[in-house]
Amino acid sequence: MLIIKEGVSDFNASFFLWKICLGLLMLSYGCNSKQIDNTAIEGFDQKPEFTIFVEKDINVENLFEINQIVPLEIDKENFLVDIYRLQVMEDNFFLLDKVFGTLLRFSGDGRPMVKIGEFGSGPEETPDIADFTLDRKEKELILLSIEERSISFFDLEGNFKRKIRLKNQSDMLSINQDRNLGMSITYFNEDFSNFELIDNSGKRIQTMFPFPQGVFPIGLKNISGHITRSHSGGFLYQEPANSVIFEIKGNEAYPKYQFQSRDHMWPGEKKHQLNEYFQEVASGKISFPTRFFEESEGHLFFGWNQRKRPSSQKVVDYRIGVFDKETKQTFITKECKLSGLMSGPMAVEGDSIYFIISMYNLMELSEEPILEKHKHTMIQIQKSKGDMDTPVLVKMKLK
Repeated sequence: MLIIKEGVSDFNASFFLWKICLGLLMLSYGCNSKQIDNTAIEGFDQKPEFTIFVEKDINVENLFEINQIVPLEIDKENFLVDIYRLQVMEDNFFLLDKVFGTLLRFSGDGRPMVKIGEFGSGPEETPDIADFTLDRKEKELILLSIEERSISFFDLEGNFKRKIRLKNQSDMLSINQDRNLGMSITYFNEDFSNFELIDNSGKRIQTMFPFPQGVFPIGLKNISGHITRSHSGGFLYQEPANSVIFEIKGNEAYPKYQFQSRDHMWPGEKKHQLNEYFQEVASGKISFPTRFFEESEGHLFFGWNQRKRPSSQKVVDYRIGVFDKETKQTFITKECKLSGLMSGPMAVEGDSIYFIISMYNLMELSEEPILEKHKHTMIQIQKSKGDMDTPVLVKMKLK
Protein backbone atom coordinates (compact mmCIF):
# COMPACT_ATOMS: atom_id res chain seq x y z
CA MET A 1 0.00 0.00 0.00
CA LEU A 2 1.33 3.44 -0.96
CA ILE A 3 1.08 6.15 1.74
CA ILE A 4 1.45 9.87 0.87
CA LYS A 5 2.53 12.15 3.66
CA GLU A 6 0.31 14.99 4.82
CA GLY A 7 1.18 18.42 3.42
CA VAL A 8 1.93 17.20 -0.09
CA SER A 9 -0.07 19.13 -2.68
CA ASP A 10 -2.50 17.32 -5.00
CA PHE A 11 -0.24 18.13 -7.97
CA ASN A 12 2.90 16.85 -6.24
CA ALA A 13 1.03 13.75 -5.07
CA SER A 14 -0.18 13.02 -8.60
CA PHE A 15 3.28 13.60 -10.02
CA PHE A 16 4.76 11.36 -7.36
CA LEU A 17 2.28 8.62 -8.18
CA TRP A 18 3.03 9.01 -11.89
CA LYS A 19 6.76 8.53 -11.23
CA ILE A 20 6.07 5.45 -9.13
CA CYS A 21 3.90 3.93 -11.86
CA LEU A 22 6.47 4.75 -14.55
CA GLY A 23 9.20 3.16 -12.46
CA LEU A 24 7.15 0.01 -11.92
CA LEU A 25 6.39 -0.13 -15.65
CA MET A 26 10.07 0.14 -16.52
CA LEU A 27 10.93 -2.48 -13.91
CA SER A 28 8.27 -4.80 -15.31
CA TYR A 29 9.58 -4.27 -18.85
CA GLY A 30 13.12 -4.97 -17.69
CA CYS A 31 12.06 -8.21 -15.99
CA ASN A 32 10.23 -9.42 -19.07
CA SER A 33 12.80 -8.56 -21.72
CA LYS A 34 16.23 -9.93 -22.46
CA GLN A 35 18.95 -8.01 -20.66
CA ILE A 36 21.80 -8.79 -23.02
CA ASP A 37 25.17 -7.37 -22.12
CA ASN A 38 27.34 -7.28 -25.24
CA THR A 39 30.24 -5.37 -23.74
CA ALA A 40 33.75 -6.63 -24.38
CA ILE A 41 34.99 -9.46 -22.17
CA GLU A 42 37.51 -8.51 -19.51
CA GLY A 43 41.02 -8.81 -20.92
CA PHE A 44 39.77 -8.89 -24.54
CA ASP A 45 38.88 -6.00 -26.82
CA GLN A 46 36.31 -7.99 -28.79
CA LYS A 47 32.68 -8.45 -27.92
CA PRO A 48 31.51 -12.08 -27.96
CA GLU A 49 30.57 -13.31 -31.43
CA PHE A 50 27.39 -14.95 -30.11
CA THR A 51 25.25 -14.28 -27.05
CA ILE A 52 23.41 -17.37 -25.85
CA PHE A 53 20.42 -16.16 -23.85
CA VAL A 54 19.00 -19.21 -22.10
CA GLU A 55 15.26 -18.70 -21.96
CA LYS A 56 12.97 -20.89 -24.08
CA ASP A 57 12.43 -24.44 -22.88
CA ILE A 58 10.96 -27.23 -24.95
CA ASN A 59 10.11 -30.90 -24.48
CA VAL A 60 13.14 -33.04 -25.26
CA GLU A 61 11.15 -35.14 -27.79
CA ASN A 62 10.29 -31.95 -29.71
CA LEU A 63 13.92 -30.94 -29.94
CA PHE A 64 15.67 -34.28 -30.56
CA GLU A 65 15.01 -37.76 -31.80
CA ILE A 66 17.03 -40.81 -30.81
CA ASN A 67 18.52 -42.51 -33.85
CA GLN A 68 20.94 -44.99 -32.21
CA ILE A 69 21.29 -46.85 -28.91
CA VAL A 70 24.57 -48.72 -28.40
CA PRO A 71 25.09 -50.78 -25.20
CA LEU A 72 28.77 -51.30 -24.42
CA GLU A 73 30.08 -54.75 -23.52
CA ILE A 74 32.29 -54.52 -20.44
CA ASP A 75 34.44 -57.42 -19.26
CA LYS A 76 35.50 -58.07 -15.67
CA GLU A 77 39.01 -56.70 -16.13
CA ASN A 78 38.03 -53.32 -17.56
CA PHE A 79 35.59 -51.01 -15.84
CA LEU A 80 33.64 -48.06 -17.15
CA VAL A 81 31.72 -46.33 -14.37
CA ASP A 82 31.79 -42.62 -15.17
CA ILE A 83 32.73 -41.60 -18.72
CA TYR A 84 34.74 -38.40 -18.87
CA ARG A 85 35.65 -38.19 -22.57
CA LEU A 86 34.28 -39.76 -25.76
CA GLN A 87 35.84 -39.59 -29.22
CA VAL A 88 34.24 -41.06 -32.34
CA MET A 89 36.15 -42.05 -35.49
CA GLU A 90 35.34 -44.37 -38.40
CA ASP A 91 32.58 -46.23 -36.57
CA ASN A 92 34.80 -46.68 -33.52
CA PHE A 93 34.25 -45.27 -30.03
CA PHE A 94 37.06 -44.28 -27.68
CA LEU A 95 35.98 -43.78 -24.05
CA LEU A 96 37.85 -42.73 -20.91
CA ASP A 97 36.53 -43.58 -17.46
CA LYS A 98 37.48 -40.85 -14.97
CA VAL A 99 37.19 -43.08 -11.88
CA PHE A 100 39.44 -45.95 -13.00
CA GLY A 101 41.37 -44.08 -15.70
CA THR A 102 40.52 -46.81 -18.21
CA LEU A 103 40.73 -45.92 -21.90
CA LEU A 104 38.99 -48.39 -24.21
CA ARG A 105 38.26 -48.64 -27.92
CA PHE A 106 34.90 -50.11 -28.97
CA SER A 107 33.47 -51.15 -32.31
CA GLY A 108 30.39 -49.43 -33.68
CA ASP A 109 28.13 -52.09 -32.16
CA GLY A 110 29.67 -51.76 -28.71
CA ARG A 111 32.18 -54.64 -28.65
CA PRO A 112 35.46 -53.95 -26.78
CA MET A 113 38.48 -54.06 -29.07
CA VAL A 114 41.55 -52.55 -27.43
CA LYS A 115 42.63 -51.22 -24.04
CA ILE A 116 45.05 -48.32 -24.44
CA GLY A 117 47.84 -47.65 -21.96
CA GLU A 118 49.46 -49.71 -19.22
CA PHE A 119 49.58 -48.33 -15.70
CA GLY A 120 52.96 -48.00 -14.05
CA SER A 121 56.12 -45.91 -13.87
CA GLY A 122 58.00 -47.46 -16.78
CA PRO A 123 59.04 -45.57 -19.92
CA GLU A 124 56.06 -46.97 -21.89
CA GLU A 125 53.64 -46.82 -18.98
CA THR A 126 51.57 -44.10 -17.37
CA PRO A 127 50.57 -43.72 -13.70
CA ASP A 128 47.19 -42.23 -14.63
CA ILE A 129 45.12 -41.01 -17.58
CA ALA A 130 43.57 -37.64 -16.78
CA ASP A 131 42.36 -37.01 -20.34
CA PHE A 132 43.04 -37.98 -23.92
CA THR A 133 42.54 -36.66 -27.43
CA LEU A 134 42.46 -38.18 -30.90
CA ASP A 135 44.79 -37.06 -33.69
CA ARG A 136 42.73 -37.93 -36.75
CA LYS A 137 45.45 -37.03 -39.25
CA GLU A 138 48.11 -39.31 -37.76
CA LYS A 139 45.58 -41.74 -36.27
CA GLU A 140 47.13 -41.44 -32.84
CA LEU A 141 45.70 -41.43 -29.34
CA ILE A 142 47.37 -38.90 -27.06
CA LEU A 143 47.12 -39.63 -23.32
CA LEU A 144 47.61 -37.00 -20.63
CA SER A 145 49.01 -37.85 -17.19
CA ILE A 146 48.48 -35.28 -14.47
CA GLU A 147 50.64 -37.16 -11.94
CA GLU A 148 53.65 -37.70 -14.21
CA ARG A 149 53.25 -34.42 -16.11
CA SER A 150 53.55 -36.21 -19.41
CA ILE A 151 51.84 -36.89 -22.72
CA SER A 152 52.07 -40.36 -24.28
CA PHE A 153 51.35 -41.23 -27.91
CA PHE A 154 49.77 -44.53 -28.99
CA ASP A 155 48.47 -45.86 -32.27
CA LEU A 156 44.83 -46.92 -32.51
CA GLU A 157 45.76 -50.53 -31.73
CA GLY A 158 47.19 -49.50 -28.38
CA ASN A 159 50.89 -49.68 -29.29
CA PHE A 160 53.12 -47.19 -27.48
CA LYS A 161 55.01 -44.75 -29.75
CA ARG A 162 56.61 -42.01 -27.65
CA LYS A 163 56.33 -39.80 -24.57
CA ILE A 164 57.03 -36.13 -23.86
CA ARG A 165 57.37 -34.43 -20.49
CA LEU A 166 55.48 -31.31 -19.47
CA LYS A 167 56.45 -28.37 -17.31
CA ASN A 168 53.04 -28.03 -15.67
CA GLN A 169 50.30 -30.26 -14.34
CA SER A 170 47.50 -30.43 -16.89
CA ASP A 171 44.06 -31.97 -16.48
CA MET A 172 42.38 -31.44 -19.88
CA LEU A 173 43.66 -31.89 -23.42
CA SER A 174 42.68 -31.32 -27.04
CA ILE A 175 44.33 -31.06 -30.45
CA ASN A 176 43.80 -28.61 -33.31
CA GLN A 177 44.05 -29.00 -37.07
CA ASP A 178 47.75 -28.03 -36.98
CA ARG A 179 48.36 -30.88 -34.53
CA ASN A 180 49.26 -28.45 -31.76
CA LEU A 181 48.06 -29.44 -28.30
CA GLY A 182 45.97 -27.22 -26.06
CA MET A 183 45.91 -28.00 -22.33
CA SER A 184 44.06 -26.68 -19.34
CA ILE A 185 46.78 -26.41 -16.71
CA THR A 186 45.96 -26.60 -13.02
CA TYR A 187 46.24 -23.71 -10.58
CA PHE A 188 49.51 -25.16 -9.27
CA ASN A 189 51.76 -23.51 -11.86
CA GLU A 190 54.40 -20.79 -11.76
CA ASP A 191 53.10 -19.20 -14.97
CA PHE A 192 49.79 -18.30 -13.30
CA SER A 193 47.89 -19.17 -16.46
CA ASN A 194 44.95 -21.46 -17.15
CA PHE A 195 45.89 -22.56 -20.67
CA GLU A 196 49.05 -23.76 -22.37
CA LEU A 197 49.65 -24.31 -26.09
CA ILE A 198 52.47 -26.61 -27.21
CA ASP A 199 53.51 -28.11 -30.51
CA ASN A 200 53.58 -31.83 -31.24
CA SER A 201 57.15 -32.17 -29.95
CA GLY A 202 56.30 -30.58 -26.61
CA LYS A 203 57.78 -27.15 -27.31
CA ARG A 204 55.78 -24.39 -25.70
CA ILE A 205 54.11 -21.93 -28.05
CA GLN A 206 52.52 -19.75 -25.36
CA THR A 207 50.35 -19.57 -22.27
CA MET A 208 46.95 -17.85 -22.11
CA PHE A 209 44.24 -16.82 -19.66
CA PRO A 210 46.28 -15.53 -16.71
CA PHE A 211 44.97 -15.62 -13.17
CA PRO A 212 46.09 -13.61 -10.13
CA GLN A 213 48.49 -15.08 -7.60
CA GLY A 214 46.87 -16.35 -4.45
CA VAL A 215 43.87 -18.00 -6.12
CA PHE A 216 42.49 -20.78 -3.93
CA PRO A 217 43.22 -23.82 -6.15
CA ILE A 218 39.93 -25.69 -5.92
CA GLY A 219 39.41 -28.28 -8.68
CA LEU A 220 36.26 -27.76 -10.75
CA LYS A 221 37.06 -30.06 -13.68
CA ASN A 222 33.88 -32.11 -13.30
CA ILE A 223 31.61 -29.10 -12.79
CA SER A 224 32.86 -26.24 -14.91
CA GLY A 225 35.57 -25.59 -17.46
CA HIS A 226 36.16 -27.60 -20.61
CA ILE A 227 38.23 -27.85 -23.78
CA THR A 228 37.26 -29.43 -27.07
CA ARG A 229 37.93 -28.96 -30.76
CA SER A 230 35.99 -26.27 -32.61
CA HIS A 231 34.22 -26.98 -35.89
CA SER A 232 36.77 -24.81 -37.71
CA GLY A 233 39.69 -26.88 -36.40
CA GLY A 234 40.83 -24.72 -33.50
CA PHE A 235 40.01 -25.06 -29.81
CA LEU A 236 36.93 -24.14 -27.83
CA TYR A 237 37.95 -23.38 -24.26
CA GLN A 238 36.00 -22.39 -21.17
CA GLU A 239 37.77 -21.39 -17.99
CA PRO A 240 36.39 -22.74 -14.70
CA ALA A 241 33.61 -20.59 -13.16
CA ASN A 242 33.21 -18.62 -16.38
CA SER A 243 30.18 -18.31 -18.66
CA VAL A 244 32.23 -17.47 -21.76
CA ILE A 245 33.55 -20.00 -24.29
CA PHE A 246 36.60 -18.81 -26.22
CA GLU A 247 37.83 -19.96 -29.60
CA ILE A 248 41.58 -20.30 -29.99
CA LYS A 249 42.85 -20.16 -33.57
CA GLY A 250 46.57 -20.41 -34.08
CA ASN A 251 47.90 -18.61 -31.02
CA GLU A 252 45.09 -16.04 -30.78
CA ALA A 253 41.97 -16.29 -28.61
CA TYR A 254 38.68 -14.42 -28.80
CA PRO A 255 35.33 -14.71 -26.95
CA LYS A 256 32.95 -16.71 -29.13
CA TYR A 257 29.95 -17.65 -26.95
CA GLN A 258 28.68 -15.82 -23.90
CA PHE A 259 25.89 -17.37 -21.81
CA GLN A 260 23.26 -15.14 -20.25
CA SER A 261 20.02 -15.80 -18.41
CA ARG A 262 17.29 -14.08 -16.42
CA ASP A 263 18.36 -16.31 -13.54
CA HIS A 264 21.26 -15.33 -11.35
CA MET A 265 24.60 -16.38 -12.88
CA TRP A 266 28.11 -16.15 -11.51
CA PRO A 267 29.60 -12.74 -12.48
CA GLY A 268 32.49 -12.86 -14.92
CA GLU A 269 34.57 -10.51 -12.78
CA LYS A 270 34.46 -13.13 -9.98
CA LYS A 271 35.60 -16.06 -12.13
CA HIS A 272 38.76 -16.52 -10.06
CA GLN A 273 36.87 -16.75 -6.75
CA LEU A 274 36.55 -20.49 -7.12
CA ASN A 275 35.66 -21.43 -3.57
CA GLU A 276 32.76 -18.97 -3.48
CA TYR A 277 31.62 -20.21 -6.88
CA PHE A 278 31.57 -23.80 -5.68
CA GLN A 279 29.50 -22.81 -2.64
CA GLU A 280 26.95 -21.08 -4.88
CA VAL A 281 26.77 -24.12 -7.17
CA ALA A 282 26.31 -26.45 -4.20
CA SER A 283 23.46 -24.32 -2.87
CA GLY A 284 21.62 -24.32 -6.21
CA LYS A 285 21.42 -20.53 -6.25
CA ILE A 286 22.79 -20.00 -9.76
CA SER A 287 22.18 -21.21 -13.29
CA PHE A 288 25.34 -22.12 -15.15
CA PRO A 289 26.68 -23.95 -18.22
CA THR A 290 28.06 -27.35 -17.28
CA ARG A 291 31.40 -28.57 -18.58
CA PHE A 292 29.86 -30.35 -21.57
CA PHE A 293 29.67 -28.57 -24.92
CA GLU A 294 30.34 -29.52 -28.55
CA GLU A 295 30.13 -27.49 -31.75
CA SER A 296 28.83 -28.40 -35.22
CA GLU A 297 28.80 -26.21 -38.31
CA GLY A 298 25.49 -24.60 -37.42
CA HIS A 299 24.98 -25.23 -33.71
CA LEU A 300 26.49 -25.25 -30.26
CA PHE A 301 25.22 -28.10 -28.08
CA PHE A 302 25.73 -27.61 -24.37
CA GLY A 303 24.77 -28.80 -20.91
CA TRP A 304 22.93 -26.41 -18.62
CA ASN A 305 22.12 -26.57 -14.93
CA GLN A 306 19.01 -24.59 -14.06
CA ARG A 307 18.84 -22.61 -10.85
CA LYS A 308 17.05 -24.43 -8.02
CA ARG A 309 13.34 -23.65 -7.80
CA PRO A 310 12.13 -22.68 -4.30
CA SER A 311 9.78 -25.68 -4.13
CA SER A 312 12.36 -28.18 -5.36
CA GLN A 313 14.29 -30.48 -3.03
CA LYS A 314 17.19 -30.99 -5.45
CA VAL A 315 19.96 -28.58 -6.39
CA VAL A 316 20.75 -30.25 -9.74
CA ASP A 317 18.34 -29.56 -12.60
CA TYR A 318 20.28 -30.66 -15.65
CA ARG A 319 19.08 -29.64 -19.13
CA ILE A 320 20.33 -30.00 -22.70
CA GLY A 321 20.79 -26.79 -24.67
CA VAL A 322 21.05 -25.96 -28.38
CA PHE A 323 22.10 -22.64 -29.90
CA ASP A 324 21.43 -22.02 -33.60
CA LYS A 325 24.20 -19.82 -35.00
CA GLU A 326 22.12 -18.73 -38.01
CA THR A 327 18.86 -17.77 -36.29
CA LYS A 328 20.54 -16.84 -32.95
CA GLN A 329 17.85 -18.84 -31.14
CA THR A 330 18.52 -20.86 -28.01
CA PHE A 331 16.47 -23.75 -26.67
CA ILE A 332 16.90 -25.85 -23.54
CA THR A 333 14.98 -28.97 -22.71
CA LYS A 334 12.30 -28.84 -20.07
CA GLU A 335 13.01 -30.63 -16.83
CA CYS A 336 12.80 -34.35 -17.51
CA LYS A 337 14.23 -37.62 -16.23
CA LEU A 338 16.15 -38.36 -19.43
CA SER A 339 18.22 -35.18 -19.50
CA GLY A 340 18.77 -35.47 -15.76
CA LEU A 341 20.30 -38.95 -16.02
CA MET A 342 22.43 -38.60 -19.17
CA SER A 343 25.97 -37.22 -19.41
CA GLY A 344 26.84 -35.02 -22.34
CA PRO A 345 26.84 -33.85 -25.04
CA MET A 346 30.13 -35.72 -25.34
CA ALA A 347 30.73 -35.85 -29.09
CA VAL A 348 29.14 -34.41 -32.22
CA GLU A 349 28.59 -35.71 -35.77
CA GLY A 350 26.86 -33.15 -37.96
CA ASP A 351 23.57 -32.38 -36.19
CA SER A 352 23.77 -35.50 -34.04
CA ILE A 353 25.22 -35.64 -30.55
CA TYR A 354 26.26 -38.49 -28.26
CA PHE A 355 25.30 -38.96 -24.63
CA ILE A 356 26.08 -41.61 -22.01
CA ILE A 357 23.54 -43.26 -19.71
CA SER A 358 23.59 -46.44 -17.64
CA MET A 359 21.54 -49.42 -18.79
CA TYR A 360 19.59 -49.36 -15.53
CA ASN A 361 18.57 -45.71 -15.94
CA LEU A 362 17.70 -46.20 -19.59
CA MET A 363 15.34 -49.07 -18.76
CA GLU A 364 13.74 -46.97 -16.04
CA LEU A 365 12.86 -44.41 -18.73
CA SER A 366 11.30 -46.84 -21.20
CA GLU A 367 7.95 -45.02 -21.07
CA GLU A 368 9.39 -41.64 -22.00
CA PRO A 369 7.92 -40.33 -25.32
CA ILE A 370 11.34 -39.91 -26.94
CA LEU A 371 11.98 -43.66 -26.46
CA GLU A 372 8.65 -44.78 -27.90
CA LYS A 373 10.17 -45.98 -31.20
CA HIS A 374 12.91 -47.91 -29.42
CA LYS A 375 10.90 -50.12 -27.06
CA HIS A 376 11.60 -53.30 -29.05
CA THR A 377 15.33 -52.51 -29.16
CA MET A 378 15.39 -51.90 -25.42
CA ILE A 379 13.59 -55.18 -24.71
CA GLN A 380 16.16 -57.05 -26.81
CA ILE A 381 19.00 -55.28 -25.03
CA GLN A 382 17.56 -56.12 -21.65
CA LYS A 383 17.30 -59.81 -22.56
CA SER A 384 20.83 -60.06 -23.91
CA LYS A 385 22.67 -57.95 -21.31
CA GLY A 386 22.96 -59.16 -17.76
CA ASP A 387 24.84 -56.25 -16.22
CA MET A 388 22.47 -53.33 -15.67
CA ASP A 389 25.37 -51.00 -14.81
CA THR A 390 26.62 -51.25 -18.38
CA PRO A 391 27.05 -47.81 -19.98
CA VAL A 392 24.98 -47.11 -23.09
CA LEU A 393 25.72 -44.65 -25.89
CA VAL A 394 22.68 -42.68 -26.98
CA LYS A 395 22.94 -40.81 -30.29
CA MET A 396 20.37 -38.07 -30.72
CA LYS A 397 19.67 -36.00 -33.81
CA LEU A 398 18.41 -32.45 -33.81
CA LYS A 399 14.93 -32.23 -35.30
